[in-house]
Amino acid sequence: MGRAIQAIMAQAGAWVTQYKADLTAAGLGFTPDDLAAIAASATAHPLPPGGATATPEAMAEMEQVQKAALETVYPENGFAPEDPRLTPVGMPLVAYAVAAKAIGWANEDGALVHRVLRALGYTHDDYVKAGEHWTPMLRSDMAVATLYGQLFANAGDLPVKPG
Repeated sequence: MGRAIQAIMAQAGAWVTQYKADLTAAGLGFTPDDLAAIAASATAHPLPPGGATATPEAMAEMEQVQKAALETVYPENGFAPEDPRLTPVGMPLVAYAVAAKAIGWANEDGALVHRVLRALGYTHDDYVKAGEHWTPMLRSDMAVATLYGQLFANAGDLPVKPG
C-alpha cells in the first residue's frame, strides 16, 4: 500500500503542475485582484479553531472512513489516465481541487466562487455538476479521495494569469 500511496502522491504533484501550465498557456489563471480577494476571504473565513467539533456521528463516520481506507486497494503505479472513475463531470478532479483550495471555507460566497471559476475557465453550472459528481465519489472511493487530497495539497500557489 505504501508504494501505491507514494505513486499517487507523485502523480498528483505532476498533474497539478501540468494543470497550472495548461491554464496559463490558455491565458487563464488568477489576477492580482483575484488573489487579493481570495486572501481576504481566507482571513474572513478561517478554519474553525481547533477544527470541527467531533460529534458522535462524526466520530463514527471517521472510523468508517479509516476502515475503508485500510481496506482499499490503491492503484500500484498511480491512476491510469483512462481510469473511468476520473472521467470529468463538470470539471476534472484536478480543477475541482484547485477551485476548492481557492474557495476555502468561503464556499457560500457566490462572488468569490464566481471569481474563482472564471479564473479557471468554468461556469457555476460546471461547478455544481462537479460537486454532484465528485462529492459522493470522494466519500465512497478511498483511492480517488486519496488522489483528491493530494491534488488539493499540491495546489499550493494558485496559477497566475499571464500578462
